[in-house]
Amino acid sequence: MLSINIPVFNFDVQKLVLQLIKQAQILDIAFEIRVYDDGSDAEWKNINRSISNHSNVVYIELAKNIGRSAIRNKMGKEAQFKYLLFIDADSEIVTDGYLENYLTSTKTNRVLCGGTAYKTEPPEDSKKYLRWFYGTNREAVPAETRNNKKGFIITSNNFLIEKEVFNRIGFREDIRNYGHEDTLLGYDLFKNGIEIFHIDNPVEHTGLEDSSAFLNKTKIALENLYKITHDLLGNNPEFTEQVNFLNGYLKIRRYFPQLFLRFFYKSFHRIIEKNLLGKSPRLFLFDLYKVGYYSTLHK
Repeated sequence: MLSINIPVFNFDVQKLVLQLIKQAQILDIAFEIRVYDDGSDAEWKNINRSISNHSNVVYIELAKNIGRSAIRNKMGKEAQFKYLLFIDADSEIVTDGYLENYLTSTKTNRVLCGGTAYKTEPPEDSKKYLRWFYGTNREAVPAETRNNKKGFIITSNNFLIEKEVFNRIGFREDIRNYGHEDTLLGYDLFKNGIEIFHIDNPVEHTGLEDSSAFLNKTKIALENLYKITHDLLGNNPEFTEQVNFLNGYLKIRRYFPQLFLRFFYKSFHRIIEKNLLGKSPRLFLFDLYKVGYYSTLHK
């Protein structure tokens, strides 16, 4: 009935696996948990190998890292059940009815997105404050709000999809690194008539990066978005209109030429970074930072 897929890279996944086994056993359903290690360091492999002792767990170590999209496609093809649930390794289950909530909401040609939650208190490590602050204010969004937004946006950290649909569409492996591979998947699903429906069934994001690492990942994600927009989709207006960042960027471009935005970024990015890496980051400045950096990517 249910194949739970957890791609892992340098993270301890034992607690998450045990939480999922417990819930699946209570529901008394046919299930498997596939944990594929995508080229982690030896210390993390040693930690996670113990999960293979559970009868419903398939634990596989890949010889080298193949990327976020490719490993998910591989898991989907090798899974044995009708429904595929994808969860990021740096997640924690926060509700007793997590699996049941998904299974009672399934529908043919429908993808379910559960959402993301964060702890109410900021992390003790101040270096991780920006990631928590951004996630709390921008990612921890109720399902009603997510469903009311136009478009096809999904988040790959926590979603359920039919195996047949996923193997027919799936992630495009042109996008190997972090960022917007799920945006492109959502667009491809949308173009193929697949409903994307959001429910309140979050997992808690526990793997908070340091602020500097988060800024670097943000840049990589913007580079991916540029590649998707210009190279893969040829500036498709439907895609651009429904991705909030791109829509906002084009509106700003109506008033400020690209050269001005580049100049702004090159002149002020270090000042903005100082704020974002500090104790009181401002998301407005973070938005300006992203707009400025994106303008430097244009050829």
